[in-house]
Amino acid sequence: MAKKPSERRNYEDEDMELNLTPMMNLISLLIPCLLISMVFVEIATINVTAPAIGSASDGDPPEKPDKPPLNLVITITDKGYTLAASGGVLPGVAPAEGEEASGPTIPLKTSEVNCVRYVGTVPPPRAVNSSQSPCADPNANKQFQVYDNSKLSEMLVAIKDAFPDEQRVTIAAESSVEFEALTDAMDAAREKKEEGGTKRELFPEVVLSPGLT
Repeated sequence: MAKKPSERRNYEDEDMELNLTPMMNLISLLIPCLLISMVFVEIATINVTAPAIGSASDGDPPEKPDKPPLNLVITITDKGYTLAASGGVLPGVAPAEGEEASGPTIPLKTSEVNCVRYVGTVPPPRAVNSSQSPCADPNANKQFQVYDNSKLSEMLVAIKDAFPDEQRVTIAAESSVEFEALTDAMDAAREKKEEGGTKRELFPEVVLSPGLT
């Protein structure tokens, strides 16, 4: 409800001072908090030497690895196993001084074989054992010429001890070599069963080479 003109009062404009004290107090509290939470940018430097720019003939030649790869090769023939390596001297494999290598490194051996695996046939190398009568009784034992896998395993252990960093072996076989002989050599190259059932890793990287003629 509007007032009468007689009831109205004339107010004079008064100068009002703004109290900034609370605001200043707030700012004085915020400044330390902001300084504490501030993350300063740090510039770090790493001292590196850039490779020299020039031709391959400039300066020293590139360093060669301390040890060349062994390049161990196992060759399977109807006469046995032959071990060779182009990157080192194999222990127990190299011929005596003044002598030339002749025949396989590990020749076939005569052994008594259980016929349970070879009923109706003969064990590999069959080209050698074909002159004998095949296994008829699975419970019988017969004398055959067989690959000396135990000797192969022993020699591979000695090679591994001499070249502990080597992981690869290449296996090559004549076309007449049976699959069983190839798999036996692969198993002997990968690992050796120790006493107590433990297995020692030898050359886990087995590479099959094209068959020999």
